[in-house]
Amino acid sequence: MKVKPIITIIISNFLFFAISCAEKTTVVIGDTPTHARPPGLSVASEKAVDNGKKHLRKGNCRKAIHEFNKALDKNPNNFEALYWLGVAEGMCGYYSRAYDRLLLAFKYSPDKGWQARVYATIGITLLYMDRDDEAVTYFERAKVIDPRNEIVVAYYDWDEPGKGKGPKKHKIKKKPKDKEGFEITLKWLD
Repeated sequence: MKVKPIITIIISNFLFFAISCAEKTTVVIGDTPTHARPPGLSVASEKAVDNGKKHLRKGNCRKAIHEFNKALDKNPNNFEALYWLGVAEGMCGYYSRAYDRLLLAFKYSPDKGWQARVYATIGITLLYMDRDDEAVTYFERAKVIDPRNEIVVAYYDWDEPGKGKGPKKHKIKKKPKDKEGFEITLKWLD
């Protein structure tokens, strides 16, 4: 009986299985399973996000876009990189891209507070795109979660039922100028 070859086969199969499992570690974010990123990529992604935030604080939206894209290259599911990239794109006037990015960022929102912020930021983006009716929908969603959201308070108004004539009214208070709507989000950088 040849014991050595059988043991060698068993050990090599075990090692192959262990290595395969280690390489395919799965993490679930929300309802979406994703492969875990090696720690070095996660650290590099966070570093790029921090750099992007610094550029946003200084008003350098193009440099911020570059950094947030670097972060997403390292970790495509990085909520902060997705959200702040949408803000930076909006600040640079790329409203359609910002809108698409923010819709994706919502999927990875870590909690209700951030969901309200993303909804409000989508609303402000829609105002820049002259899609006021859709903006109202997102402002209302944000208001339900956080009635004191800074963007909602600045741009959206509603009449409570029973306080006036007729049904509840939704309206835009004002249209944003230049980057002012997106600059409100910079309070959330920290």
